[in-house]
Amino acid sequence: MNLRSTSPTVRSAIGGGLVVFVGLLLWATPAGQGFIHGSYDYLFRFGSRAPKTEIVLIQLDNEAYDFYQQVRGEPWDRGLHASLLNRLADDGCALVVFDAFFRAPRNPETDAALAAAMRRQRAMVLMAEQARVTHPEIAGARPVVPAEPFLSASRTNWGVAWLDPDVDGIVRRHWPFPAPGPYPSLPIVAATASGAPPLLKPVELWLRYYGQNTWDELSYRFALSQPQGFYRDKIVFIGSHPRTSLSGDERDEFLTPFSRWTGETTGGVEILITEFLNLKRQEGLQRLPGWIEAWLIALFGLGLGATLWQRRWKWILVTGVGAGVVLGASAIIASHASNYWFPWMIVVLAQVPTAMAWALANRVHLFAERSLTTAAAAVEPVEPKPHVPGYELWPKPFGEGAYGKVWLARKGSGPWEALKVVYLARFDQRTEPYEREFKGVNLYRRISDQHPGLLRVTHVSEKLQGYFYYVMELGDSVTPDWRGDPNRYKPRDLVNLRAGLHRSRLPAIDCIRLGLMLCEPLDFLHSQGLTHRDIKPQNIIFVDAKPKVADVGLIAEIRRADEQRSIVGTPGYMPPLPELPGTVQADIYSLGMVLYVLSTGNPASQFPEISSSMVESRSVEEFSLLNGIIVKACHPDLRQRYSCVTEMCRALAAAEAKLVSLQKNQQEGR
Repeated sequence: MNLRSTSPTVRSAIGGGLVVFVGLLLWATPAGQGFIHGSYDYLFRFGSRAPKTEIVLIQLDNEAYDFYQQVRGEPWDRGLHASLLNRLADDGCALVVFDAFFRAPRNPETDAALAAAMRRQRAMVLMAEQARVTHPEIAGARPVVPAEPFLSASRTNWGVAWLDPDVDGIVRRHWPFPAPGPYPSLPIVAATASGAPPLLKPVELWLRYYGQNTWDELSYRFALSQPQGFYRDKIVFIGSHPRTSLSGDERDEFLTPFSRWTGETTGGVEILITEFLNLKRQEGLQRLPGWIEAWLIALFGLGLGATLWQRRWKWILVTGVGAGVVLGASAIIASHASNYWFPWMIVVLAQVPTAMAWALANRVHLFAERSLTTAAAAVEPVEPKPHVPGYELWPKPFGEGAYGKVWLARKGSGPWEALKVVYLARFDQRTEPYEREFKGVNLYRRISDQHPGLLRVTHVSEKLQGYFYYVMELGDSVTPDWRGDPNRYKPRDLVNLRAGLHRSRLPAIDCIRLGLMLCEPLDFLHSQGLTHRDIKPQNIIFVDAKPKVADVGLIAEIRRADEQRSIVGTPGYMPPLPELPGTVQADIYSLGMVLYVLSTGNPASQFPEISSSMVESRSVEEFSLLNGIIVKACHPDLRQRYSCVTEMCRALAAAEAKLVSLQKNQQEGR
């Protein structure tokens, strides 16, 4: 595939389509589960909400097992539970949630005491279990509720305590998913009992994990020794704490997103409390509707794939990494500020690298093609010497650009002129840009003699065999005695003007006057419905010591800002994307950048950087006047830039008047 012969629009479409395909493939298939799970898990790596709550978690931990001489894996002494519940009732506890299953009656005396203690609670929720239904014609599960008398004592407030880890063992979703399910879950019943609004329609909820110190934790051993009134209006969860934080030690321990970087597990009751808080505070996370996620992934993919390849080598990595950081941070911040999360790792870790790979492949391919073209050109000349009837051409061209060569030419004993030949071969035989150059020169020729500030074009040939040429007035020479030896002719432009300046800087007053001399012909060009599209120091030459804009091949009719057009011009002097050349304000940007380069000595790529030595070499008024004009002319926001050249011209004229007055006052004060 010859990329140089492929239009930018096609390359943008290919890159955008490739990146969109990769993103949607990962989003819609199991291959992307790792990216989706990672997007969710790392929402909590960069901070999480930590609201202080009225919850107290009483843990059946190692300390309590040892103190009360209980055995792990065997039922806890129900008499101890009765004592604890009576203490909670005495203090006025608001809600008690038991993450322990009372499967069957045991000792009648202790069972009665426990049931009586349950009845004393303001609100009580008991755990139920889920049992699988095994039948050749039925598949599913059913709830196993607590035994009597505990079920009646809790006013039938029961809910299934069940967690549904993903295949990697991490619990990410509320159970049931979607909620509510065919029978109640423990967190939903507890949240409703605490006053939370019921779930009226099915919703797929993902857990929003909280930070540390969200609730108070207390060993069961110390639960009865707390001060009187400690549990007043509190919500108390009672559940088992795993023996260790190592995965696999017990059944009631689970992995969470935090396990990715801590390696530790957590007890099931803590995840149930998290679900309860999500429901009570209405903070459970949800994914965006599928069509919105697909649309966003496609939008990011199009933007990355269609634009990143247009960057230069060093900016591909910087732009790609920067885009990934911004998109990832934005998704994480949005999840903390709202109740929605997005699988951002698909964009950051899949689409961005794909776009960067496409961009680098383009650069490598284009570099290889250019190298082959240059090598072929060195072996076999492809540019014929022009046949120009009526003109004498000096044997050796004095200049060469991207699209052709420039000779000294004259008719008989007349004055020397500049004759530029534009070759079709310089466009890789692509007729579209070649025709654009031909059209631009002809558009300009018709008005080139209507303003003294325009470089006059006197003749444009027809399209010949592989080239066309045009004749224009000749610029001044760096060597004034060149006519004795035309081989010494070298046009005087802003590039060689800068070369003779101290630190390549032009004084502020001279920059302003140069800007004024360029504004007038540029304003006239715009008034004729044309735009230059390639204003830069190399294209500004001096004729009779006055600056004029040369290299008119890219001149075209002015386009609307939103109108589709080709990206042509010189990087650094074109406005930043997505703005394109071909408008009045794009030319203003280019002219402003020329003034920046002349006044600072910096290349255009360093804008808006200014060295301290330059600031120190000028007065505050001098620096502020010129810098203010440059910053406004080169502002990336069109609304902040000069709306027309006339407006910029007025600003330059006002600045010149102030500087002249300032210099006059300084001279009179000496």
